[in-house]
Amino acid sequence: MPEARRLRRAEFAVGAFGSTAFLLSLVWVLDAIRFHHDVLVDGVTGFWTGDVRPVRVLLVVLAVFDVVLITRVAVSLARGIRRQRRFVARLPVRGERDVAGRRVRVLDSARALAFCAGLLRPRIYVSEGALGRLRPAELDAIVIHEAHHAGRRDPLRILVARAIGSAFGSREQTLADLSADAAAAQRVGDAPLASALLAFDAEAAGIAAVRVDHLTGEAPRIEVPRSLAIAAGVVVCALCFELLWTLFVPGHPAVCVPLSSAPALALLARLAAMAPAWLGLRRATALLRAA
Repeated sequence: MPEARRLRRAEFAVGAFGSTAFLLSLVWVLDAIRFHHDVLVDGVTGFWTGDVRPVRVLLVVLAVFDVVLITRVAVSLARGIRRQRRFVARLPVRGERDVAGRRVRVLDSARALAFCAGLLRPRIYVSEGALGRLRPAELDAIVIHEAHHAGRRDPLRILVARAIGSAFGSREQTLADLSADAAAAQRVGDAPLASALLAFDAEAAGIAAVRVDHLTGEAPRIEVPRSLAIAAGVVVCALCFELLWTLFVPGHPAVCVPLSSAPALALLARLAAMAPAWLGLRRATALLRAA
């Protein structure tokens, strides 16, 4: 399998797991509020009246868990957006120049720096130190790497992944770097990219081992099976449809989460919905750890 496709499936698996978990929480909360709010009220008041029933307790616990998760994601996203805006606004930009067919912003810094920043319209930033230190082929490799990040809006994707969980953000960041490495290596070759990374990471205590192994071709050929990626995608699409139905279709849907009648069965269905994405996440994690 081509390296780019293998990495795309791994990225999709990580993103699908976080998306599935978040969408399940959102669907459950909206369904509970819209169609089963009376059961939630009875469950909460039962703690004070002594009328504690397992079904109601389970429903309340699940609802609280989902509300906390959704709130946590929303707060994290808001903070991340504010930090990104402040960071971009404070960058010491000296001007712009063309490198490898891309317009880059030049930073007033003697350190070797290059990165992509911005959420909706990400830009490429390169420091004067990097421009003076890197050879033309190395500089091209770095700019192509960052252009790959910008073209896919990786800063935004990684911000969302980190809002769901730091582990997801870390995996998405590593996989995004591997994909950008592959794009740069395809254009200019492995050697200029590897030497450029050495020049940058000498100040940051070394290159991530997984990136070195992929550049040298020594990474194990672990991949996310196509069947898992398709199954996870089907689940995400189904949850999006259920979410839109719950929000905009009047009346009680013919098929919905059986929260009030069988919350234990609904919990099992929830775990089953997570299964494809969880298995894909395990394969993606193995790809990163084995290298």
